[in-house]
Amino acid sequence: MSTPVVFLLVLLVGAPSSGAAAVPTNADDAAAMQSIASSTGAAKSLGWGARSPDPCGGTWPGVRCDATTGRVVAINASRGGLSGTLPPGDLSLLTSLVELDLSFNEVGGRFELPRLRKPLPALRTLDLRSNRFLDIPDGFFSAFPALETFAIDDNDMADPTVLQDDVATCSHLRSFSANNVSMNDMFPNFFGNASLFPGLESLSLAGNQLFGVIRPDFGKNGKIKFLDVSAQHSSDGGKLGGILKFITGMENLVVLRVDHNSFFGQLPDATHILQTSGESTPPPTTCVVFPSFPRN
Repeated sequence: MSTPVVFLLVLLVGAPSSGAAAVPTNADDAAAMQSIASSTGAAKSLGWGARSPDPCGGTWPGVRCDATTGRVVAINASRGGLSGTLPPGDLSLLTSLVELDLSFNEVGGRFELPRLRKPLPALRTLDLRSNRFLDIPDGFFSAFPALETFAIDDNDMADPTVLQDDVATCSHLRSFSANNVSMNDMFPNFFGNASLFPGLESLSLAGNQLFGVIRPDFGKNGKIKFLDVSAQHSSDGGKLGGILKFITGMENLVVLRVDHNSFFGQLPDATHILQTSGESTPPPTTCVVFPSFPRN
């Protein structure tokens, strides 16, 4: 009888507790998370800190830690009923953070995105869709050298600017989405530079106020599969237009949306595109020429 009992004890002692850190939680991370819980209202809406002040103790919904280091590595508070602000000083302390998802909340307080005091070298995913951020400060992207996925859609911004020298520090970008943020500027052709963004696969800038032309070499030798620049509506009459020459050089393109703009001329050879979308999404392997597409 003794052998099964000993074996059972070994199992119980050796099994880690679900959600609990195997080492003490990093003090800076704990302090930062407690401050963020207060400033964003997560203490009330998600109960952060209600049962324990330890964010790695398994009682903070959406917070994930590395049990071997006691560091916070992921925060998923999407649709968490958050509001208020995101203090840059506190966020800067979470230097092991890999994923931050605060989408579909009311965070931002009509202030610009937080410009961090020091970088978050491990952050790969940043999702801030549908919040209340007002602008993108110069130097914002330089705090995220490992960033792969960025989404800021549906923030009611005041003419935000994405600067090439800033966002180019995120050379690992795979997806960049800034739909419906009132971006009023020349089309950012630098996103199509494969030397700057060799891994970029998805670029979505729909519903803004971009104008000018998309350069013929945009996306050449790159990996962009999804491109959505539809429905640009510049308030000063500027238009996103020209001839769609760039299509032929985008060998990996799968889905393209350019509807509700001012492009003209003959549609280039796009037989390599599986879907070309106007007002609706066609079946796969279908190339649709827009009925209203103006021609010279």
